[in-house]
Order: sequence, then C-alpha cells, then structure tokens
Amino acid sequence: MESLSALYKNHIVTLQERTRDVLARFQMDALLIHSGELVNVFLDDHPYPFKVNPQFKAWVPVTQVPNCWLLVDGVNKPKLWFYLPVDYWHNVEPLPTAFWTEEVDVIALPKADGIGSQLPAARGNIGYIGPVPERALGLGIAADKINPKGVIDYLPLLSGLQNGLRAGLYA
Repeated sequence: MESLSALYKNHIVTLQERTRDVLARFQMDALLIHSGELVNVFLDDHPYPFKVNPQFKAWVPVTQVPNCWLLVDGVNKPKLWFYLPVDYWHNVEPLPTAFWTEEVDVIALPKADGIGSQLPAARGNIGYIGPVPERALGLGIAADKINPKGVIDYLPLLSGLQNGLRAGLYA
C-alpha cells in the first residue's frame, strides 16, 4: 500500500480537479470552507461538542478545531488558516506538522475574528461553504455565494467518489 503522504497528495490533486470543475460550472473564483464554530449551550458558558463541517474535513484531517478556514481555487496550493489562539484560557492544538501538511499552506490564525484581514480584498466571487452564514456576510461574501444550492448539491456527489486515500483509510 502507498504511504499516507502519497495517498494524500493524490487526494489533493483529485480535489483540486473537482474544485476547478465546480468553480467553472458555477462561475466562481474560489471556495472559502469554514470548519465551523463553537456554539454555547443556552444560558451557559460551555459549548456544545464541536462537529466539523464535512466539506472541510474532506480536505484536511482537522476535526477538533473550530474557527479554521480553507481557501481553495483548484489551481494554487490550498490555504489553511488554523485557529491557534494565544492566551491563557485556551488549551489548543499545536500548528499541525504531519503527512498532509506539505500539500497545504498552513497559517496560524491567532484570533477567531482575524480571518478577514487574511483573505483577498476582492471577495465578490468567492463562495462560502459552512455552517455560519452570518460570518460569511460579515466577511463581505455575497449573499448568493453563501452555501449556494448548486455547489452544495454538487459537492456531495464529489465527496462520494472514492479515491486512493479514502479507499486506503476506510478499507
């Protein structure tokens, strides 16, 4: 069996091809995929358990860290902003260095609301895929590009297709 690094590299190549297809089909420049956010229990200061956006974890094996962002355009190396708060109160995952990090630009994001300064200024043709539409609006993503139905309908078809990494991990 191939190494995880080789399987992941092929996985990213496949996802990049599929991303080019979906962007061309729906006339977008890129997709901004949000891992999600913690949601506090009503009248409590503790959050519900975090569940990552499945479209996010299809790209990177980061499943326990909220406030992460992935920008993909099907051409350039995917950019992952990995939430890494610097304060006393948070016990955080370290910046990842693993078999998959060579294929993705990993950038520390010290503040959950700091993503806006990291993104391209022109965001009118970027699609947002994630569970917090109001966050996308706050970033200047056009309302019709937030979880657009055509893209959302198309992506599960793509994620259902097997590739070497998925076959290797789930065999």
